[in-house]
Amino acid sequence: MQNALQHFETKCTIFQEVGICPHGISIPHIHALQHYQQLVQQFGAPNGLCSFITESKHIDAVKKPWRRSNRHEALGQMLVINQRLDNIDNFQARQVSKGKCILLV
Repeated sequence: MQNALQHFETKCTIFQEVGICPHGISIPHIHALQHYQQLVQQFGAPNGLCSFITESKHIDAVKKPWRRSNRHEALGQMLVINQRLDNIDNFQARQVSKGKCILLV
């Protein structure tokens, strides 16, 4: 990984030359990349995050709506399901903030 980062740093001027990043690459992003290998070695994942977080979000956003669909043009059904669940969550949060109901988990 360290070799790849050094290679990138020597070749990253191409982004400026072709106009993709006319003002150059963001220094904080490059600085963060320098710590990437160490964080993966220490914590097993970048920035100390684990894959369980993204997996649980994937289950809520994709797997559960897929199971609720009838499998015919499932994407549209899944989007509607997610939209309705978001609306329910927003409504409940507004009611809790107004003190009209308690949060049930």
